[in-house]
Amino acid sequence: MKTLALSGSTVASFTVGGRTHTVDVARGCVTCTAAREMLVQGVNPAEELDVRRDGEPVFTRCLPVAWWARWSVVEDAERGPIFRLLTPTEQTHSAQSASRVSPSPKDEAPVYGPSVWEG
Repeated sequence: MKTLALSGSTVASFTVGGRTHTVDVARGCVTCTAAREMLVQGVNPAEELDVRRDGEPVFTRCLPVAWWARWSVVEDAERGPIFRLLTPTEQTHSAQSASRVSPSPKDEAPVYGPSVWEG
């Protein structure tokens, strides 16, 4: 099981291969963006994702990384969050845009890269 630690509403971090990766999104869903980055980093798509904030679970059920990776979320002022499946073109683009996530050397504070735009 992989753990995704949320910090605020736009930042999340996870560890793969002993390295911490931090995702900082300007809009959209940080959990979905982080799941796509996990796949790029080689995480098994079937591995469950435990999303936590301040050490406490955010969701009552852990779902596979691949489930989270296929969604995009757009915030609508009147309707709130709107979930939609990514198109195949968007999925390919997301995988190629993974450089916007910054790895952090072991035992150092995460270094935040530029925001990842999605939506």
